[in-house]
Amino acid sequence: MAGGVMLNPDEINALMSAIQDGRVPTDVPKKSAAAAAVPYDLTSQDRVIRGQMPTLDAINEQIASVFGMGLAGRTRLSIRVTSGPASLLKFGDFNSLLAPPATVCVMSLGKAGSQALLVLEPGLADTMIAAALGDKGGKHDETTPPPEARRELTSVERNVLRRLMSIFTEGMTAAWAPVLPFKPEIARFETDPRLAVIAPVNEAAVLCAFEIDGAIKGLVQLAMPYTAIEPAKKALMSPPKLSTHSDSRFAEQLADELMQVSVESRVLLGQTRLNLRRLLDLNVGDVLTLGTSEGVSLPVFVQGRAKFTGQPEVHGGNIAVALDRGPLEEIRRPFEQEALPVTRKQAA
Repeated sequence: MAGGVMLNPDEINALMSAIQDGRVPTDVPKKSAAAAAVPYDLTSQDRVIRGQMPTLDAINEQIASVFGMGLAGRTRLSIRVTSGPASLLKFGDFNSLLAPPATVCVMSLGKAGSQALLVLEPGLADTMIAAALGDKGGKHDETTPPPEARRELTSVERNVLRRLMSIFTEGMTAAWAPVLPFKPEIARFETDPRLAVIAPVNEAAVLCAFEIDGAIKGLVQLAMPYTAIEPAKKALMSPPKLSTHSDSRFAEQLADELMQVSVESRVLLGQTRLNLRRLLDLNVGDVLTLGTSEGVSLPVFVQGRAKFTGQPEVHGGNIAVALDRGPLEEIRRPFEQEALPVTRKQAA
């Protein structure tokens, strides 16, 4: 049977004769090299982050905003900085970006000796330094050919570039404060890629890109070891939370407005009970006896609710109440037990 068709005896005899004459190969083809098994080390340090990190993206957006405003203020140029989504790769793959003429900035994160790398694409550092020193004509963009080799920075250029990159580290400190206590500082600038390696080649790195646009165009890439942000992995993968910091000026203005709100306060001197006939018989000068002794504290009501107790007295020629207790959640009225008799006196 060949191809789903039954062979007749003549065809079978012809096939057997061809095999005996060697006209039909009978060797089994060997497996290709592509199908060979590939060894995999289960103890390797490769890490794969599944899913996005919205909080990390929000942190990078905040860093980009601070970095853009700081560069615009230092250079007096119209500059915008935007951040891209973070990605994960090995340091071995990232080291290809460290080759000259790129400018590599090694900075410490201030947390258990961790370090990170800032890589400025070729030509961007020279343009930023020139703009900070007052040269508004030099413009770096994607059409500008990069230099063939990276030259050594002078001491003045290093100080200027350090100040410009300190804007980035300050923004990074503020943005990461709610998640991790990073204190990044510029350690050194390297032109030799071998001196800028901060982790093994198989170590995972989190790569964050910041694109500069406007009068200066270029790309700045931040590479941090995954182990540095791993303690906050859960927080970085969760949706970003609103800031819990409050403005003290708003609180002070709100307190001032509340202090000017008028409230009603009353003091209950006492109470008595009488029927309607006696109420209609009252005349001017009649005295009603209240069931309150002189030494008993009087309840003070604020907006209809008993809040304090106090003693009546005269202060500055005016009748007043001196508070002696409060605030109270509930004040029992000792006047609601029995009806008190009403005495009538003739007016003098």
